[in-house]
Order: sequence, then structure tokens, then C-alpha cells
Amino acid sequence: MIRITDGRYFKRIYGIPVVVDVFRATSNIVTMFMKGIEEVVPVRDVTEAFALREKGYLLFGEIDTKPIEGFDYGNSPSETFDLDLSGKKAVIKTTNGTDLILKAGDGALIGAFLNVTSLSRYLRNKEVHIFPANLKNGIATEDNEFAYALSKKIFEPGADISVNIDRARNGNGSSRLRSFGLERDIDFCLKA
Repeated sequence: MIRITDGRYFKRIYGIPVVVDVFRATSNIVTMFMKGIEEVVPVRDVTEAFALREKGYLLFGEIDTKPIEGFDYGNSPSETFDLDLSGKKAVIKTTNGTDLILKAGDGALIGAFLNVTSLSRYLRNKEVHIFPANLKNGIATEDNEFAYALSKKIFEPGADISVNIDRARNGNGSSRLRSFGLERDIDFCLKA
């Protein structure tokens, strides 16, 4: 069984939780692992992040799409892809995604178009609960389109999700990133 619940209304988990914040937290976390990171710790606030820097963690993050002052990096998956993170550890703080990851707990999986195939393979024949992070004030098209795409791929491994990717590319989240000049992240985050 697959459930999809708007992450803004998170109350209870049924099955394996999958947290989705396509633009950009979960895409950035997936990218960090692609680039060799050993550990990623989501945090609720910058104070916690700065405390972990003292232990050698790199700091990644944004608040309202803008990089956090004093952090090593923003929350751009396309920029993260250019880094060598082998053997390193990171902290991430974002506007929506990290709070939802923390609510979902230690068993939460990270969902992004970048890992949709491997994630769907792992989740096949399991009870799954997908939580699109969305925006504080409404739906994020890309998060919900990912939830639908993952559901399709779980039931039908060869399912075509190009319609979901196109809708995400033309949705409100893409418009928001374009307004900040982050077109490169749109293209990067929508690779499946």
C-alpha cells in the first residue's frame, strides 16, 4: 500500500516514510551521497549546525532559497555535484525539507527524481508513506509529481514518468527557482 500525505500536515507514519523536497533538500542530500559523503545530518537550526562544524562537519543550507551566512555551501545540488565529498561529513539546514526529515525520524528515506529508480526498486512490495514537503503556504508541484512518479515506478518498474517531470519543470517551484536564477538546479533536480 502507498499513502501520500502533505508534509505540512504530518502526524503519523504508516509504513516506510519517504520525505520529498525535490527543490532542493532531498536532491542535494542524494547528490552528496553520489559524491562520496559519509554522513549527512539534518538540523533544525543554524546554532546546531555551527556546533557540528566544530566537529569537522561541512555546512550546507538555505533559508527561503538564500544561502545561510557563515555556511560552507548553499543548497544547490548542481553545485554540490562539482565537489569531492569523499570521506567527509555534512550538516544540512533548509526551509522545509530538513524539518520534515527530522519529524519522520531515523527510518526516513530520502526521495528525489535522482534516486527514483533505486528507491522504487527498494520499496516494491512494501508499505510506503510518501511525504511531499511542499511550501509553507501551499503545494509544491515538483514534490507531488515526484510522489506520483515514485508510486508509478513502485507498481510498474518501467513506467514512463516523463509527464511528471514535465509538470514539475513547469510548476510553481520551477518558477520560484527561476526567479532566483537557479535554472541549473531545476535541470539537475529533474534528472531521473
